[in-house]
Order: sequence, then C-alpha cells, then structure tokens
Amino acid sequence: MHAIVISLLSGCLAWFISWLYIKILFIPNIPIAIGKLQWESALYQIIKKLPIESWMELNKTSSFTSLLPLIDQNLDTFFKERLVQKMPVISMFIGEKTITQLKEVFIEELGTLFPDLISQLSQQLHQDFLSTLSTKWAPILETIAFKATQKLRIISFLVGCLWGWAIYLILIHL
Repeated sequence: MHAIVISLLSGCLAWFISWLYIKILFIPNIPIAIGKLQWESALYQIIKKLPIESWMELNKTSSFTSLLPLIDQNLDTFFKERLVQKMPVISMFIGEKTITQLKEVFIEELGTLFPDLISQLSQQLHQDFLSTLSTKWAPILETIAFKATQKLRIISFLVGCLWGWAIYLILIHL
C-alpha cells in the first residue's frame, strides 16, 4: 500500500512540476510590481527582448525622401483643386509661384515632423503589440502549449511513479 501511495504522490508531483513549468510561461499576463521587485511571465520577458523597435524603425530621412514625390503631388492637387473648391476666394490670390512657395514650406515642416511621427508611431505600435499579445494571444498560446506538451506531462507522471517506486525500495532496505 505504501509503495502505491509513494509512487502516485511522486508521479503527481512530477506531473504538477511539468504543468507548472508550462503555466509559468504565461502567468502573470500583466507584470506585477511589489515594491522594487517585479514579476512577469517568461513569455512577456521574451517578447520584451525581441528587437521589435528595430523591425519597425525606419531610416527616417531616406523614407521621407522616398515619399517626397508623393507628398509633392498631393500638395499640388490640394492647392490647385481641393483648396480652390473649398475656398474659391483664395483662387484669386494664389498663383503658381505662391503654390510652389507653400509646398516648399509644407515639405520643410513635414521633414521636421516625420522622424518624430514615425518614432511615436513605432512606440505606440510596440505597446499595442505587447498589450494584444498578453491579453489576446497568451491564452491561445497557453492552450496550444498545453496540448503540445500533454505527452510530456504523461511521461513526467510515469517517471515520477518510477522514482516513487525507487524511493520506496530504498526506504525498505534502510
């Protein structure tokens, strides 16, 4: 009787430890700070170390210069068509030279705004990605991980049972 109890307890303990190792990958899904100590899931720690910012980081100046023809075309369309439609009085005061000067000013201003805009956008996307990952994808990944490791937990239980038998045999001979 003692052999069965020790064997089953060892098997259950081995199963629980393997289950806990998988569970600890996903818990807690939001970092918990207690004083200076912070506890976060292993998955969250892995995701934080991924170079996501470098994936989203663009060469800001070359990206902006590659967009200049599109910006120029859209500004031209804006000043010659849409602005005239929305404010017909301005069409009497605005000529080709004024449009060219306004486009230059707008492009210069966009050149200073573009790097900051891309930087803020990439930071926001990174935060949104982490939030979505922890709230939406973590439970899905957890379910997949538990299904994928079901055989491992069964093997852990069986190995634990064998260790329990070994422990029982050792205790008997002492």
